[in-house]
Amino acid sequence: MTWPSCLTLKPRRRPAAAEPSLTACPDCGRDMDLIEKTTMTGSDRRTYRCEHCGEEHVVNFGPALWKILSDAREADDKREKQNG
Repeated sequence: MTWPSCLTLKPRRRPAAAEPSLTACPDCGRDMDLIEKTTMTGSDRRTYRCEHCGEEHVVNFGPALWKILSDAREADDKREKQNG
């Protein structure tokens, strides 16, 4: 016995789309090697080199952790001084 086509189960879920990698080369899409990491400016900046293209790319990952913690500590200190 075969089922009518309206009763056959079809997969409704689609696989999740792959998120673009921050370490993938914007030119060729291959993974890049980490060359340098700096947080001195308050932002987490990393320099990557693509061996295939020979290009270097600077990626900004947002504020550095030490900067976030320092700003939070300053805000707490201000609140303490205001509250006595």
